[in-house]
Amino acid sequence: MLIRLICTLFFFISLSGIVFAKNDKDYLSISIGQFDINDSKDSSELRIEYLDGKLSKILPKNLSLKPFYGIMLNGDDGKYFYTGFRKDINIGEKTFLTPSFAFGYYDQGSSKELGYDVEFRSQLELAYELESSNRIALSINHISNASLGEQNPGVESMVISFI
Repeated sequence: MLIRLICTLFFFISLSGIVFAKNDKDYLSISIGQFDINDSKDSSELRIEYLDGKLSKILPKNLSLKPFYGIMLNGDDGKYFYTGFRKDINIGEKTFLTPSFAFGYYDQGSSKELGYDVEFRSQLELAYELESSNRIALSINHISNASLGEQNPGVESMVISFI
């Protein structure tokens, strides 16, 4: 899992040569989908994220990463509170690819045991910008503890977002 984390960070750093979205708007993202799509016992997922439009002040400006903050709730009373960085990449006139990486606190509730309270999330989002400058997006993510705990089962989710 540490290798996956290092590869994700390397991916973000290597993106600096690609054309990125210059949008500096703040967005609120509301998402609904499925938690744990690779397991037979899945549940619903609801997410709310605040997407800051300004570049991070704690990272070098040449990375042009933007912070975000979120809360995920699933149908089995699991909760995940997280923060991280994202990067909007224009892949078409109104189409964006947004990789992101976050870390946060996971409260299991009656949901899947992920092996540790601190969890990391890597996500890839594909979004289309509507005439109103809002976006609709599909994203898939992986949450795991990067082997901080004795167990590291990880979980994947897929959601549709209105941003």
